[in-house]
Amino acid sequence: MRSTNRPPRRLRLAACFALLGCIPAIQPAAAHAAPWGWGLAGNPTANWSPEAVADYLLTGQTPHPAVCRIVAPEQAGTSLGSGVLVDVNRAQGLVLTNWHVIRESRSAVLVQFPDGFQSAGTVIRWDEAWDLAAIVIWKPNATPVSLAAADPALGEPLTIAGFGRGTYREETGGCTEYLSPGSGYPKEFVELQATARQGDSGGPIFNERRELAGLLFGQNGGRTIGSCSSRVRTFLASAGSRGFTPTPIAEFSDAKAVDRAIGVSVPPQVQLAAAIDGSVQRSTLVPGPAPTMVPGMPPPVFAAAPPAPGGDLWAAVRPILDPFTNGPALLSAAGGLALVFLGLRTMFGGRRRPPVNASQSW
Repeated sequence: MRSTNRPPRRLRLAACFALLGCIPAIQPAAAHAAPWGWGLAGNPTANWSPEAVADYLLTGQTPHPAVCRIVAPEQAGTSLGSGVLVDVNRAQGLVLTNWHVIRESRSAVLVQFPDGFQSAGTVIRWDEAWDLAAIVIWKPNATPVSLAAADPALGEPLTIAGFGRGTYREETGGCTEYLSPGSGYPKEFVELQATARQGDSGGPIFNERRELAGLLFGQNGGRTIGSCSSRVRTFLASAGSRGFTPTPIAEFSDAKAVDRAIGVSVPPQVQLAAAIDGSVQRSTLVPGPAPTMVPGMPPPVFAAAPPAPGGDLWAAVRPILDPFTNGPALLSAAGGLALVFLGLRTMFGGRRRPPVNASQSW
């Protein structure tokens, strides 16, 4: 039986449409007032720009083998920078970076290369005014970068390189001017038209020959600045390095090193004369003026020549038997001879066995 208390059908439909019309106005207010306190703080993509994530995107550029990442642990965090390998010896490598990258470090820094090699590094020298620091690491597989022979000229194309906040990138621009860190300092900061990123500090500035023309430390308004190659060379000299010199391809020849005069300071004329001369003294007799003695330097000591064959034998043996110079050696030799004599006597001339009678037993 139909109830007479229900509202008419048209009235119920009107109420439903009215409720649906209120939902769009109510929903945003309910979303902003989330009960757990998060809510929406605005559209996250409203102010998005490519520059915000540019440091984290792959650039597609192949990293230079000698450019490295510097990780310096600090008390309140970690400092990230870049560096460049400038010299090696038999077991160690020398890396340059910025002083401000490692100044707050309280332990050994970590140096990472693109090929996966990484090593703990020790800061051995720094220059606060020019923002330079030298780090010694274990020898990596990479070949060091050579220093440019001259500072860049104005207008010369230069390239900065570094790892930024995670990805390797290079950017090229022209040299604009030279600056000074302050009054009383020479103008040995080179500036170029390029934009460095945060984390590129300590990275190299290459010239067109891929030589080290400088070491960048900062940028402002699309211009990057860093110490030029002459200042870097001076700093390396203070750390005991003259930079890396590539070995010429001729050094890998099969010819003897003496024939190629490697490590020989004698003029070529003397080498030729020594090769022609067949006397025994050719390696010790070198024509030319006597060497100049430096004041305060002790005179050279020459070893005595060996005795000639058939000479005085006693003259050669007498220094060996001198008890004042070879006393301990003579006593040791005498003790050894005594032990040998005692052993021989025991073996061949020791106590004889007594005869054994039939009535006796052992």
